[in-house]
Amino acid sequence: MRYARRARGVRAGPCIAGHPVPEHWEALLGDLAREIVRRLGAKDVEDAARQIFHYPTLLYRLCDPPVVVEGRYGVEWARLCAAGEAPMGAGVRFPEVQVDARIPLDIYLGPCALWSLRSKAVAANWRKNAPDLYPAYSRWDGRYPHAYFRDVFPAVAFEAADQLGLVGLANARCGRRGRRCTAVAAWVYWIRNRRMPQIDLQLGRLLSFDLV
Repeated sequence: MRYARRARGVRAGPCIAGHPVPEHWEALLGDLAREIVRRLGAKDVEDAARQIFHYPTLLYRLCDPPVVVEGRYGVEWARLCAAGEAPMGAGVRFPEVQVDARIPLDIYLGPCALWSLRSKAVAANWRKNAPDLYPAYSRWDGRYPHAYFRDVFPAVAFEAADQLGLVGLANARCGRRGRRCTAVAAWVYWIRNRRMPQIDLQLGRLLSFDLV
């Protein structure tokens, strides 16, 4: 089978792998959605999205041979194949509000980081930027990320979201570094909704925005 080497009409980066909503894949990935279906031998976009959501390494089928993605997200897709890394940050901008709260968690990587390949560099990034989640990450077998992290993510994050709302949690200060808890809020949203907040925000479909 001959695979496409170039994809147009792509309006999302690799983080859509954690967002198994087929109509969003079709709306945002353009040619790339169809190419992923072909490379996985999937029945349709829904099947492909489900496979990649449960088995993150399947995303790298796009790298053999690599697909050149045109447009603003091309760099993210190129890095996926060149370095084995999906975007590691929170990936979403929440409105800024004043919140007098501190959450005892140092987690500054977002859930999209789960679609990076397991490497020494990626592990070092987890140790440095998500030390309170790294022990759980180091025990994860690389499959079913949502089911696994739903059960091990610190309960204090969900308690804070229920008390402060999602935006309040994002603007609280985290752990010893005192940075905004944007990544923690992204994890809470993803675990509760099985959707990436940056994708829903881009489409104007953010669910339960205040989580109260």
